[in-house]
Amino acid sequence: MIGIVPAAGGAGMRGVQFVNGSGRWETLDADLVVDASGRGAPTLTLLDALCWDRPQMTEIGVDISYATAVVEIPPDATTEWKAVLTLPDPPHLALHAIIVPTEDGRWITAIADHSATAWIETWGAFLEASRLLITPTVYNALRYAQPPEGIRHYRFPVSTWKHFERLPRLPRGVLPVADALCRFNPIHGQGMSSAAKQARLLQDVLSRAAASPDPIAALQSGFMSEVASVLETPWMMSTSADLAFPQTRGERPDNFTEAREFEAALFRAAVADPVVHRAMTEVAQLLQEPDIMRRIEAASRPGAVVTQAAA
Repeated sequence: MIGIVPAAGGAGMRGVQFVNGSGRWETLDADLVVDASGRGAPTLTLLDALCWDRPQMTEIGVDISYATAVVEIPPDATTEWKAVLTLPDPPHLALHAIIVPTEDGRWITAIADHSATAWIETWGAFLEASRLLITPTVYNALRYAQPPEGIRHYRFPVSTWKHFERLPRLPRGVLPVADALCRFNPIHGQGMSSAAKQARLLQDVLSRAAASPDPIAALQSGFMSEVASVLETPWMMSTSADLAFPQTRGERPDNFTEAREFEAALFRAAVADPVVHRAMTEVAQLLQEPDIMRRIEAASRPGAVVTQAAA
């Protein structure tokens, strides 16, 4: 357990309070506390203790659950790929799946479902769910695998962006980052990438704030003024995909229909043009943000033939 200790006078904090190995509370004095606790509870509790307003929140109720299994790679299985990913087909099909090779000749595989009413409990049920995917690739890869020792489950109800960056001020010496700021639907695999980009931003702001007369204040204001630019792209990509399902709870943006049409054009282009396919994958993993509009428009024209380029 971790808590942020308010300073006398109430405007900032004195340090971090934690439970040591003997089960006793200890306080560690600190000039800066980075709250990477996951849900931002220490910072929220401190705001409550100071009688300050909590941040506004944007929530997207995804209600997604997934089942995960680790299996031995079957003999003679095709392994000339880094990952197999099957996307859903909203609003008709809510299932999607992934297979990723791991160490010791194994695959880790997961099947996700929006608004699922029951867990996938057995390997037989897992295989049956894989048969319902939009392509047979995952089922064909797993059908000859030996049943795993067990199947693990996880449920994620809501993606949340706590808009600390909109607050007029933060308690001095406190900086929420990563999931404490923004929790993404984990099925899109962008939470850790976003956290890494925030860490790079924090490093950059720290280097600039060090020469300031008040480095702590400069760090807090500088990071909060720029962090939205790091969060906006993965938030838009993940929530747009989730909002395509009618049962997803949340406000659709005004241009949502146009955005969905663009995404459909993007996937058509990715099938026809390996440059778009690679760019789409790198953008999804937050590796780059290239301008591929021209190639998407070319692939979307009726009868268009796109030159195949090396990926």
